[in-house]
This record gives sequence, structure tokens and C-alpha cells, in this order.
Amino acid sequence: MRCYIFVLFGLAIQRSYARVFPRYETVNVNTSVPQSNAPLNKTLAYYKLSAFNGAQDTLTHGFFQTSCGSNLSFHYTDPSVYGNQTGTASRPVMILAHGYPESSYIWRRLTQPLSERVPLIVPDQPGYGLSTPCATGSDKLTSAGAIIEAVQSVYGHNTTVVLAGHDRGARTMHRAAVSIDTFPGITALGVFLADIVPFVEEYASFANSTWSVNYFHWAFLPKGAFATDVIMAYGGGAWAKQILTLGSGLNAMGIGIFQADNSWAVYENFFNQLSVTNASVYDYVAGATTDYDMEIADQAVGRKIAMPCHVLYSIYNLGSEFDIPTVWSRWVDASAGLTVEGIGGNKGHFIVEEAPDETIQQINTFLDRLDVAQ
Repeated sequence: MRCYIFVLFGLAIQRSYARVFPRYETVNVNTSVPQSNAPLNKTLAYYKLSAFNGAQDTLTHGFFQTSCGSNLSFHYTDPSVYGNQTGTASRPVMILAHGYPESSYIWRRLTQPLSERVPLIVPDQPGYGLSTPCATGSDKLTSAGAIIEAVQSVYGHNTTVVLAGHDRGARTMHRAAVSIDTFPGITALGVFLADIVPFVEEYASFANSTWSVNYFHWAFLPKGAFATDVIMAYGGGAWAKQILTLGSGLNAMGIGIFQADNSWAVYENFFNQLSVTNASVYDYVAGATTDYDMEIADQAVGRKIAMPCHVLYSIYNLGSEFDIPTVWSRWVDASAGLTVEGIGGNKGHFIVEEAPDETIQQINTFLDRLDVAQ
């Protein structure tokens, strides 16, 4: 009976998606339909990410129209910078995927040092930032496919990569790692995941009332159109600011770094846009249905991450609820090699921005392990 109820719930959400989602992607003069809270501030939206990039001191920015329908915005290292080594085992392309409620701007403190070692591609996930959503679904496999298409559009069909992400971006990269065989031409050396556990583990943890309250949006956002309506009434930017506040740690220096460079204004600007808030809502709808079901199916047949995997986590945040090594050992094949390292100092969930130096150190250690050139 319990299983039957879950299936009905999932189907109800999916029908709501099919019926409601398109209305927010078209112009509608009916004032009862939510509208964006403010025009897009293009100065904030079209930021640059500092980097080693040949004659340029920032990554190149471009768009790619993907087969899922997303016009994907991304920043990348020009292929000429590393020449014929680009996309090889010694100079793999590193994909840096961001989380919620943010954009590719989360990597602003990491792109310079990392680009001095490997070529980078730093997308706005479909529906986030300047990227439009996929028309064929909001699940992580679809999002991963869109990002991989952008990689191949720049670096060629046969490209070696390292997958990396934080929060929802880490979930996209987790799915890419498990399903890597569905991307012809792509060889992944390893996957770097920041401050997540799999969907199944996260939802199971909500039997703990404190944890379920702290992560209340995981139950709220999958309500779909209703969640979009409520957030836009509250204010999309105000909502993003509230989530950023709730997810921050207690380390004053870490919070200062996190809030520097107008970062919160950048994220609030995007979430004031109805299309971005709505797309992010359906990211969570997929997480509670399609993505969750795919993880259940993975576990049923023993399908796990089969490449080197490193998990960085906030001791203050994720480490307060989960035994991270034990959890991830259930999802990474024993032969792949799982490493796990926490960051302390009361730095919170937005660990990439609260602790950029520690994050860079862990990424470089992981790249060393993968025999990537210095």
C-alpha cells in the first residue's frame, strides 16, 4: 500500500508539470499569473570568471542550444590554451556545476587557480542563471546530457573530463558518473562531489524532525506550481536570500567571503525572474520523483559510481546528520576508490564559497590522485 501511494503521488506531480510548467515560459497578460519580481539586471547577470585563458584573463562566455531544448549558458577555457593536450588524460576538461539557489558564479574564487592546471567549463545548469530550461525534463540525467553536449561542442566528441559539482550540481554530476556510458565519446576520470548525499539518503533522513525542518524546502518545492506561486508572492530574490542565509555556517570570515563580490545580489537577481524560480522548482520535482526512482533502480541492480570519487563536506552541515563515509560507501563501488574529507570551522553548506581555499586544496589533491598534470 505504501508503494502504491508513492506512485500515485509521483504521477500526480508529473501531470501537474505537464499541465502547468509551459504557462510560465510564455508571455501571459493575465495578472493572476505570477510575474517576475524585477527586470533582469544585465550587469549582475553577465559576470565574468577570472582565469588563465590565453590572451584573456577571464573564461570565454557562450551559449549552446542543446537537444533537450536548453539554451545553455557557460564559461569555458578556449581549446587553444592547452592545444592538443586539451581533453586528454593529462589535461582533462573539468566540469564545475553549481547548486541551488545559485549560478555558475559560485566558482568565481576557484576558476583562476584551477584554470592554471586544467581547461574548465562552468555552466549555468539548465533553467538556472542565463540558461533556459530543458523542454524534455528537469531530471539530472537530462541536465547532465545538456552539459555534456556543450562540452563536446567546444572540445570535440572524444573528450576526457573530470566531473565536479556542489549541491544540485553535484547531484547532476553524480548521475553523470553513474550513467557515464550513456554519453558516447566522453571518458570521465573521476567525480568530485561537494556537500551532498544521494536523494534516497536525504529523504530517508527526514524521519529526524530537526533535519526535516532544516531542509523544509525539499518537501515544499516538489509541490510544483503551488511552490512557484508562493515564492513569487514572497519574492524570488527574497526567497533566494533566505535560503542562502539558512544554509550558511557560523564562521564570520567564511560568510564574509561567501557574500563578497556581490554574489548574493547576483543570485537574487536571477531568482527574481519567474522562469528561473519556476525551473528550479521543477528541478526539485524531478528530484522527488524521477531522480529518486532512478537511484532506487540503481541500488536494486547494484549500479554504482565506478570511477574514483571524492566527497567534500561541511562538518557543521552535512556531517551533523550523516556518517558520510558510510553513506557514500553504499553508492560507490568498492573498486572505484572513495575518499571523503570534511571541512570544519563552522563553515556551512555553501562550502565552495565559504571555504574556497580548502575546496581548491581538495580538488588539487583529487587531480593528483587522477595523475592530472601539474
